[in-house]
Amino acid sequence: MAVGLVFAVAILLAHFQIGHILDMSALIAISFFNLLFVFLLFPLEGPLLRKIMLLFVGNSVGVLYLIQLSFEEAFFFMNTSAFKIIILVVKPIIDFVWIVSVWSVSLSVLASYKRKTERLEKS
Repeated sequence: MAVGLVFAVAILLAHFQIGHILDMSALIAISFFNLLFVFLLFPLEGPLLRKIMLLFVGNSVGVLYLIQLSFEEAFFFMNTSAFKIIILVVKPIIDFVWIVSVWSVSLSVLASYKRKTERLEKS
């Protein structure tokens, strides 16, 4: 788990370097994803390299998704207070959707690895 924590911190430092592209809510969402991933998935059985690759892929998906979302915000930005309120309410919900979906796919990849090794041990 210490390796995962070090890797997650390295990814976060890289994200803060590209902070001029992403807004603060995107960095908070990626930080939340990294903490969730490291503390809930790294203690599970499975190869460390696979866990690190899943964390890297999850962060890549998150950054690409959040960049795309920020471009949509800039495109649809009408400089109205109603639109700002809608974005303020909806954006954390959308962040939650990508975090849960990537985390659950990673969990199922690790579970399939465990089933595969158990089948190989039985035969």
